[in-house]
Amino acid sequence: MLGPSPVPKQQPQPQPQEPNSVKDYLNMIKHDMEEEDLLKSFKAITNQMQQKKQAPKANGTRSVVAPSPSSAPTGSKWTLDALAENIKAALHINSVNTGAIKDIVSLPFKDQFVLLGAITERLLSKNAPTNDRNNTFETVMNILGNLGPEYSDLVYIVTQPLIAAFYDDIHKPYINYVGNQFRTADGSYNSVVFPGVGKAGSNYTRSVTSTSNNNTNLPSPKDVFDKLLKRPDGVFEEHKGGINMMLLYLAIIITHDLFYTDSSDPMRNLTTSYLDLSSLYGYNRADQESVRQMEYGLLKPDQWFDKRLVIQPAGVAGLIVVFSRNHNYIAKKLLEINENERFSYGPGKRLRTKEEQDERLFQTARLINNGCYANVIIHDYIRTIIGTSADSDFVLDPFATPSDPIYGNAVSIEFNAIYRWHAAIGKEDSEWLTQVMDLLMAKMQASRQEERHPGLDRSLINKGAQNVSIFDQLLEGFNEYFVKASPEELARGLPIASAHRGEDGSFADTDILRVLKNGYKQPASEIGNGRNTPAALEHVEIAGINQARILDTCYFNDFRRFLKLTTLDTFEDFSEKKEVQDALRELYGHPDNVELYAGLMVERTKQTGLRLPYTMGRAILSDAVNLLRNDRILTKELTPANLTNWGYQYTRGDPKSNNRIFPTLLSNLFPGVHPDSDEAFTAEQLKTLFNVPKKS
Repeated sequence: MLGPSPVPKQQPQPQPQEPNSVKDYLNMIKHDMEEEDLLKSFKAITNQMQQKKQAPKANGTRSVVAPSPSSAPTGSKWTLDALAENIKAALHINSVNTGAIKDIVSLPFKDQFVLLGAITERLLSKNAPTNDRNNTFETVMNILGNLGPEYSDLVYIVTQPLIAAFYDDIHKPYINYVGNQFRTADGSYNSVVFPGVGKAGSNYTRSVTSTSNNNTNLPSPKDVFDKLLKRPDGVFEEHKGGINMMLLYLAIIITHDLFYTDSSDPMRNLTTSYLDLSSLYGYNRADQESVRQMEYGLLKPDQWFDKRLVIQPAGVAGLIVVFSRNHNYIAKKLLEINENERFSYGPGKRLRTKEEQDERLFQTARLINNGCYANVIIHDYIRTIIGTSADSDFVLDPFATPSDPIYGNAVSIEFNAIYRWHAAIGKEDSEWLTQVMDLLMAKMQASRQEERHPGLDRSLINKGAQNVSIFDQLLEGFNEYFVKASPEELARGLPIASAHRGEDGSFADTDILRVLKNGYKQPASEIGNGRNTPAALEHVEIAGINQARILDTCYFNDFRRFLKLTTLDTFEDFSEKKEVQDALRELYGHPDNVELYAGLMVERTKQTGLRLPYTMGRAILSDAVNLLRNDRILTKELTPANLTNWGYQYTRGDPKSNNRIFPTLLSNLFPGVHPDSDEAFTAEQLKTLFNVPKKS
């Protein structure tokens, strides 16, 4: 019996061939004249050319993190879609001018390829250098030059993006004029376009515009301090990340660089809005000349301008002396090298007089010193804040990509509150500050000025010799209890507790290193969660709370919205401490009523690095990046042309120390101390300057 007849096999149907070369795609374009088809073809051509440019090396490996689930396109699909949109924009493809694309495919193949290649090259080279030795531009011009008027649409589409690219080559507005390479004494002309932005004596800015209802039942500032901020007697929470007071000394210098509220006008900031070491150099030309020798570009030995630093822990003034010494080291080195005789004066020389030599040396040394300061901030300070070890090759560098700062920088009232890190003060320095504040209050009461306190009247500290300032009233008792300097020593410059100036006006190397070493060995305190601020700083904190209220500063949750962070909707969201949660509820009633100042101090902390409260930590990094990238001097003028070759390399730090300059400063600027002495920092200690040394 015969079985069923076999079913004849079907012949495989020919499958459409996928184009596998640019030529294949070009042939397809001749038939795909609809806009969508054109886009698909151009996208495929671009992708193929991009793959050729970005083909991985043989045996190469890459660490790839796969895209996360998303309803929007990811991976290569997103890349191709983005390229398609770029091509569409570059060629101005729309329903009207697709005829210009048809013009392309009517040209000889080699001309088609050149034109498409030119378009693709322009897209792929948008953020990378173009090799003009390809002669693509010249070839395209030859092709277009031989076309008749019937190709006018094509000529327009190809040339207009080129004209736009040429126009964009020169940035507008013009931000960097010749002759503005040095900082002015008062911070003006950092932005040449807006010369008054960030100038000393300007008003604070406002970052956050709040539409929240006013809290009409604000608690008294003293209750805020006592119940939320004050460190209980006998309690000290050592920093869990091992951060030492040396970092806080630098933070204090940074804070004094940026904030100096006028006691007669809390809206006014007496210092500049730039990281320019104004605490060292002063806030105007007269201040600057008061600390200069006025020859060879030098500062007076171990001198600085801002008297406010004297009543800080001794290590703060010790650290500013490091930068003062660095300035003089730089000025001497510049004159010694005298690159291209740029510091020579006299007939036929670049400079005419000795005064011009002094000014040029001073300004150049100041610029290099500022570069060193920025290096310490980026490579040590920010590293520590984010929790990266100092010996790591990773650095969060705001200058990694070019910046064109047009507007300059102006500090705000919100960020004035962000930099209140009094809770971090270590145990020993807290005890010392208590004695200083007790002495200060006694002086104020004796002169019947008890309501005038440095927390409110800081501007009185730096008055000229014709006015009696708080500092002048304090100095006699301060010297008696803390400095013990002779009248001759005090006449040579500002004092540092337990340090002594020699006949030349400089401090002993051992004295400066000793106060720095004390800060290096001293643990800082935990900062967030509330109830960490030394009681001695009550008046300073109350002054800060009052200033924020007078200036109608936004509420805490307003500031988090400004930073695009989720709001804290329960009091338990704020602090880990039950007593702080209860005090917040008692004082404010609702989380949205919590003031920015109080909320910043009592919030839970990050788990790494400096362990700042979350909002404060986020804001500090935003501010640091803006301070650095909005500064024309730091972004445009720290070049070999302005700093000299030697000066430029000096600011770059030591390659053997992960490009850090701080270890170099502490090693080279104290020649009177033997490297093996107790005062000197060892090579191991120089690796982790902002961490308490490990116990052996």
